[in-house]
Amino acid sequence: METESKKVSLLQSGSVDSISSLPDELLAHILSLIPTKRAASTSILSKRWRTLFQITNLVCSSLDLDDSDLLYPERHSEDASDSFRDFVDKTLSGCNNNSLEKVSLKYQDDDVLHCIGLTKRWISKALEQSLSDLDLCLTMPLMPKRRLRLLPDNLFISKTLVKLTLGTEICLGNSPLVELEELYINHNHVRGRGPEFNNHRAPHYMDHTNIKKLTVHYNNDVQSPRILSIYTPNLVYLDYSDYLSCHYESVDSFDDLLEARLNLVFPRNGRWGYEHNTCLKILNSITNVQILYLSCSTVENLATLHFEGNKKEYWKLLCNMIEKAPKLETLVLTGLCGISDCEVNIDGGNVVKLVEIQGFKGRVEELNQVKCFLREMENLEEMKVNISDETDNKLQLKNDLLALPKRSSKCKIHVL
Repeated sequence: METESKKVSLLQSGSVDSISSLPDELLAHILSLIPTKRAASTSILSKRWRTLFQITNLVCSSLDLDDSDLLYPERHSEDASDSFRDFVDKTLSGCNNNSLEKVSLKYQDDDVLHCIGLTKRWISKALEQSLSDLDLCLTMPLMPKRRLRLLPDNLFISKTLVKLTLGTEICLGNSPLVELEELYINHNHVRGRGPEFNNHRAPHYMDHTNIKKLTVHYNNDVQSPRILSIYTPNLVYLDYSDYLSCHYESVDSFDDLLEARLNLVFPRNGRWGYEHNTCLKILNSITNVQILYLSCSTVENLATLHFEGNKKEYWKLLCNMIEKAPKLETLVLTGLCGISDCEVNIDGGNVVKLVEIQGFKGRVEELNQVKCFLREMENLEEMKVNISDETDNKLQLKNDLLALPKRSSKCKIHVL
């Protein structure tokens, strides 16, 4: 009687189990839309739901395999780790179809060789399903000096893989991947690891002619330089974020590049050595870009900046860098004559005291830039303008420059 009264109460309150009445095919489709570990957890509800998860494996288009959801807070439990490994093995084995399009795998293992073996096995199994999208994020101890390949051989000859995401410390190398069109590399600082782990010089060599979309994010201010070499001649989209603590190499410029997003972060200790060259190399390699997003972090200790460029995008970066350098006092500029319609707008909080302009030719656009510097630099004490030898009317240019209004009463203009 009590059970019947509960049913009546549920009906009266409107809390009716409408899920169980749905057909298996529809329920399986619903499960395929949620993360794999969540779908698997429904197997404990009843025999029917256990069967539903098996059906889901046969029809789902993506798998999301993340050990953190299954292991935490028992991360160091060997039984929990074994349980996750068994779950991945069974899940991938149950996908005996060609409908699987994406696999996302996030996994941590303190045994490097064991992790590599498992990863190769799992990826190989997933690639048997005509996989087109693979997302890997592996966390393990520092790789031994003997470089080991983390990825299986059949990945590099896959004719279906179009999008590849590599997280943490996985390096791709310059292997074929003939059909790959999108590559994402995320090298993140791993908390709880020693400095040797996060400071190792992991090289990334990207030599892929078919890649059209490339994302490279380094969230790690390493103390020693690493190598980043890119050869992707058909690239149309580039998203690059780094501390500029790498030696950047690009065989050729990106002739077909349509859009680029650059987040250039300077090291916290304020070094200004090869970072400057790296920044210029990156900009020189994207001279044909049509859409450019530039971002720059604070350069706290930068006192002197030599800046050369004759592209609009370069001067947008200059404005950004001046704003981000609270101690910048000396600014040396070359290439002002190449700017036609881009005015430099400078934040009023700068402390620049000396501006030196080299190769001045007296064009209207150049004169407007000089006016801008004199108008917006309230702490300016001296401006040196070196007139180009190619200019004939030097005396007239000198008089025009000396007559310009100055915001700072201390500023003196020297025309050389």
